[in-house]
Amino acid sequence: MKSFGIFCTVSALFIFSMFYRVSNAVIAPDLVETFHLNAEGLGVLGGAFFYSFALMQIPMGLLLDRVGPRYIMTVFGLVGACGALVFAMANTFFFAMAGRVLMGMGMASVLMGSFKVFVLKFPSSRFSTLSGALISIGTLGSMLATSPLAWLSQNIGWRLTFVIAGCTTIMCAFLIFWALRNKDIQQGASGNPVNENDKKIPIKNILHLVVGSLSFWQISIFAFFRYGTFVALQGLWLGTYLMDVKGFSPVHAGNILMMLSIGYIAGAPIAGYLADKVIRSAKITAFCSVTFYTISLLPLTGIVDIKNPVVFGSLFFLIGFFNSPGTLAYTHVKELYPIHISGTVIAAVNFFVMAGGAVLTPVLGMIIAACTQKNQLPCADAYHYAFLVCFLGIATSLIFYAFSKSRQVISD
Repeated sequence: MKSFGIFCTVSALFIFSMFYRVSNAVIAPDLVETFHLNAEGLGVLGGAFFYSFALMQIPMGLLLDRVGPRYIMTVFGLVGACGALVFAMANTFFFAMAGRVLMGMGMASVLMGSFKVFVLKFPSSRFSTLSGALISIGTLGSMLATSPLAWLSQNIGWRLTFVIAGCTTIMCAFLIFWALRNKDIQQGASGNPVNENDKKIPIKNILHLVVGSLSFWQISIFAFFRYGTFVALQGLWLGTYLMDVKGFSPVHAGNILMMLSIGYIAGAPIAGYLADKVIRSAKITAFCSVTFYTISLLPLTGIVDIKNPVVFGSLFFLIGFFNSPGTLAYTHVKELYPIHISGTVIAAVNFFVMAGGAVLTPVLGMIIAACTQKNQLPCADAYHYAFLVCFLGIATSLIFYAFSKSRQVISD
């Protein structure tokens, strides 16, 4: 029961992390009006969360391995809550950016900290299942950032909505501090303490061990495009596409975008079970699923003209369903390295995951802006070119990923 309580607590904070990531999509018209943004500026604001999130992954793994998840998740959770409050009160683009940066910095500890808790508290054979369940539950945050956020924005305003989110995040951060208070969270899954000699390995040696492997780079590039394309689409550009090109209202667009989250929620636990119990390979499960994700992006490139919201909803469900098993890249890379550097190696991959969102969100905005006439809404072709870049990027990374190693071959 204690373990279940820990799982629920970290999941609650992860819900807000996912909410903040993609919350700009349905409030984009409000942000454009408030801060006088074009597509490029909107992309930069959307990517701000990911800039700081990605940069924080560099020290985050080492902090989690050396200090532990309790203090790191609590302190950074409070930083993220402050970011939400700054964003809510921003009256200039600079302060809106600052709020998004603080949100990204604070939420940078949540997923990696949760994974570290799983490594320390649970048997390794359950890691894929637990991580899949965590990501499914966390995706409720992405769902809240669709039509519920659009409805709240219309009724109480986007600013008050973020004030409420920030205050609730503060409560979640303190719950983390309480839930992880027991000393056994510093022990391995078997209940035996981690070897203290392992903690004394020089940081330089750890980093060399991690980045010196070709498989690390193959997994990281795959993760960059797998998540970067998805979050750029879900977090901003599919929403504006539905509103600018297809003429849907923010609430209607939010309803359709919700299908991405529903698909993501459905796909993650199924993939975790398949990887742990059936296929018994995180790599094969991730590769096959993301191949179908890549194919599902093709209709967005303009090869077919979709108008029916039901068809859009079905397509978005498939995109979310087949993308979510790509999170097994964390399990994959964890299997290649010793347990005492698990936090560092998972965070290193997560740097590229979040860098994907940081880079691709504004890059798609630049493409769309470059193909749009001045003082005009973006046309369909502008979006289709941007979505084609997503397809080509993930397809190329899949080829690279196919040749990565599957099992533990790297040791210190």
